[in-house]
Amino acid sequence: MLAELSATALLLSGVGDRAEEKAPAGATANGIPAYVDGYAKWPRLNRLPIRGGSSAHQGTKNVYASKRKTGSRYPVGTIVVKTGAEPGKKWLSLVATMRKVKGTKNGGWRWEEFTRSSPTARFTKVGFPESGCAACHSQAKSNDFVFTRRQSGS
Repeated sequence: MLAELSATALLLSGVGDRAEEKAPAGATANGIPAYVDGYAKWPRLNRLPIRGGSSAHQGTKNVYASKRKTGSRYPVGTIVVKTGAEPGKKWLSLVATMRKVKGTKNGGWRWEEFTRSSPTARFTKVGFPESGCAACHSQAKSNDFVFTRRQSGS
């Protein structure tokens, strides 16, 4: 009986739960946060894939937004996803996210970035400080901190 209670207590506390160690809370099986599930069905902001880019995001990219702008700003709750393939690669190596939350700092945006080293590897969160993303994206403040403007036909 005591052994059963101890095992139950361990399960409830999460100690020994290997699945929790493999993926952060809210992550899907491939390591990407669950809040971006289905992003490829969201409206794409770019009509054609974006090639080149900043030193932070080289390669071929596509940008998706879960909601359309209201006037010149995205509404709270919007998620923007940028996917990228490294130069010469055909598989996604980057998933960068922006989530618009209530607040005024950085236009209310929060950033996360996930990368992987091969087409079969899990994505892992990049340990880059969010302040670095915010500093760069402040250059796009006039477009609500989003570099990619919606193009007609997309």
